[in-house]
Amino acid sequence: MKQKKSAGFATCLGVCSAACLLLTFLPLAFARAESWETVFDEGGLLVERRAYAGSALQEIRGVIRLETSLNAVMALLKDAEFNHQWVYRSGGARVLEEEGYARAYVYGIVDAPWPMKDRDTVVRFDYRQEAGGDITITINNFPDYLAHVEGYIRVPDFGGYWRLRPQQDGQVEVTYQVYGDPGGWIPVWVANFAAVTSVTRTLQAMDSAVKHYSNAQSEFVREVGGNDS
Repeated sequence: MKQKKSAGFATCLGVCSAACLLLTFLPLAFARAESWETVFDEGGLLVERRAYAGSALQEIRGVIRLETSLNAVMALLKDAEFNHQWVYRSGGARVLEEEGYARAYVYGIVDAPWPMKDRDTVVRFDYRQEAGGDITITINNFPDYLAHVEGYIRVPDFGGYWRLRPQQDGQVEVTYQVYGDPGGWIPVWVANFAAVTSVTRTLQAMDSAVKHYSNAQSEFVREVGGNDS
C-alpha cells in the first residue's frame, strides 16, 4: 500500500471510541496507585483495568507486541484519514493544527452505540522519543479549542498516553492507557464493559492495520534494537 502523508496523532484519539470516552475520572495526576486487574489475556494482547480516584468507573490499559517498526506504528497513529478503518467505533478524525512533527490538535467523532448520542473530542498529542528509543505520546484534552458542533456532545475531559518500546527481537511493545469523562449520564456497568471492549477490539485490529505502513520512514523517528538499520 502506498504510504500516506502523516496527518497528526488522530488514531490515538479514536482508540477511546465509544468506550474509553465513557469513563468519568479525575485528572491522572491524582490517581491512586491501585492494582491492575487482568480482564483479557489472549493472542498476545493484555488488557487491564483498575479503580480510579473519585470514580466508580475504571482506568483501562492495553499492551500488545507487534511484528513491526517504530516508524510503521507512528505512521499508523498519525494517519487521520485511515482512523475509521481500524479504530473501534471511530466516526472519523481530522487534524485541526500541527506544530511540527511532535504536536497536533485533533478533532474526532465517537460513533456511540444506540441509544447514546455521538460524542466529539478535541485533544492535543505530544510526541517525544527517549535516548533509549522509547516513544511516548501524551494525550491532553482541549474541549474549548473548537466551537461546539451541533449534533454531538463534546467530551469534557480525556487523557492518557501511548508508549512504544522497541524490543531486541525486532518487535514493538505498544501500551495504550486512558481515562475520560464523556459528559452526560451513562450507567456505570455500560461504561466499564464498553471500555474493555473498545481497547481490546482496537488493539486487536492494530496488528493488521500497521502492516499497511511497513515501508514508512521519518527523520523524526529513530529505530533501535532489532529494527535498527
